[in-house]
Amino acid sequence: MVGEFFKRLTNGVVFLLAALTFFLVPIGRKTAAQHVVAIVSTPPAREAASAFAHIARRIATEARTELDKLRNPPPAPRGPKPPTAKVRPPP
Repeated sequence: MVGEFFKRLTNGVVFLLAALTFFLVPIGRKTAAQHVVAIVSTPPAREAASAFAHIARRIATEARTELDKLRNPPPAPRGPKPPTAKVRPPP
């Protein structure tokens, strides 16, 4: 139990140091976070994000339509009734 606590504490400290490094330690002229922002804010990245969002909306619409079909199936088509033979009563 104590070992599990120290394991979680160590993982938390390592995560905190990694986050601080990501935002505060420069790699060249910029930090890693600034590099990511510069990459994501390019016109091709924006275009890709826009295309991805458009496709995601289309897929969501199609999925919603299919789920509605499963929840509310259309009524069964009614065909013409087969002719019934008229039976005469016995004389």
